[in-house]
Amino acid sequence: MGGTAQRGLLRAGLSQAGQSLIFTVRTAAPVPLTHLARLPKTRSARSRYLCLALRRVGRRGERRLCLGGPGQPQRKVGLALVNAAGKTVGKATLAARLKRPSARKIVLVLAPPRAGLTPRRYRWRVLERRGGCRAKPQEACGESLPRRGFRVFRLRPVRAVGCTGDAARLVRNGSRKRKVVALTFDDAPSSYTPGFLDVLRRKHAHGTFFEVGQEMAGRTSTMRRILSEGHEIGNHTTHHSFYPSYWDLAATNALIRAATHFQPCLFRPPGGTVNSSVVAAAARAGMQTILWDVDPSDWATPGSGAVYSRVVGAVRPGSIVLMHDGGGNRSGTLAALPSIIDTLRARGYRFATVTELLGRRLIYRPYG
Repeated sequence: MGGTAQRGLLRAGLSQAGQSLIFTVRTAAPVPLTHLARLPKTRSARSRYLCLALRRVGRRGERRLCLGGPGQPQRKVGLALVNAAGKTVGKATLAARLKRPSARKIVLVLAPPRAGLTPRRYRWRVLERRGGCRAKPQEACGESLPRRGFRVFRLRPVRAVGCTGDAARLVRNGSRKRKVVALTFDDAPSSYTPGFLDVLRRKHAHGTFFEVGQEMAGRTSTMRRILSEGHEIGNHTTHHSFYPSYWDLAATNALIRAATHFQPCLFRPPGGTVNSSVVAAAARAGMQTILWDVDPSDWATPGSGAVYSRVVGAVRPGSIVLMHDGGGNRSGTLAALPSIIDTLRARGYRFATVTELLGRRLIYRPYG
C-alpha cells in the first residue's frame, strides 16, 4: 500500500470482522510499543507516535487512534479528536487489543463504538513520527501512509446471526465460580417488552428473551431492538406448547430468522416440562435446552416486592433467573427489575446473556 524500505511505514490495512475494526500496520524496523506516546503532542519535536487517522467522508476533523504507550500497551489505545485546523480538542484512553504477530507487524482490534465510530464511509491514513528527530523542516521527521491523500473504508452495520458452541445438553445454571447472572424473560414479545429493554439499557445490563412464535406478528421492531442492544433471543415454541416436536421448534426458529436474521441457539421448554425427546429435538434444531435455578413465580403476579425479594434472596454465582415480560400483566416484574439489578450489582454480580454465561459468544456479521 505504498511506502519504501527507507521509510518507517511499509503498508497498512483496515478491515472489519464482526463487531471489530481491525487495523494492521507493517513497519520497516521493529517499533517498541512502550516507546510510543498513547496521547501524543503531535506538534512536539520530541513526540514519537504511530496513529490511525480516520475522517468521515464530507468532514474535516479527525479521530486518531494512537498505539502503544506505557502501562499495558497491548490493552489500551489513545484517542485524539483533532479539529479542521489540526488542533487536538479532546483525548481519551480506550480499551482495545494490540497484537504483535511479528516484530515488524502490529494489529489493533477495537470495537468501533468505543471510538465514536458509526457505520459510514471514512477516509483514513497512518501517521508516524520519530521522536528526537532534528531534521529540518520538522515535517521530515514524520510520515504518512499513503504519502498523499487518504484511502477510503466503509464501516458497515453489524447484526447478531447466531452463536458458538454445541447444543446437545440441558442446562440449569452456569459456572458457580464467577459472580455472573443471566436475567431471562419468557412468553413475549409483548407490549411490556420495550419497558424491560428500557430498564436494561438504562442499567447497562444484558438479558435473554425466550419468545413465543404466535406473539411475534407486528413486533418485529421490538425483536430487532433486543438483538441490536446486545441481548439474545431464544426459542419458546410456536404456541407455548408442552413437549414440542422438532417441527414446532424449527417453525419458531424460522419466524425468528425471518424477523431478525438471527438463528436461535437456546430453547426453553414452557413450564420447564422436558424429557430426553424434547432435549433431542432442540439439539436437532441447533439449540441448547435452558432451564433455571431462580424462579420468583412472577407469572402469578405476586407484586414487585415479592419478585424482588425472591430473586435477590436466591441468586448464586452462575444463576439463571426466570422472569416474564409477556403472557399477562407484567408491571410488577418490570417495577422490580431496576432494584434487582442494583442490588445484585452492589453485591459484585455482573449480567450476561445465557450464551455468555455458558462461556460461548454471539456471532455478529456485517450487512448492508
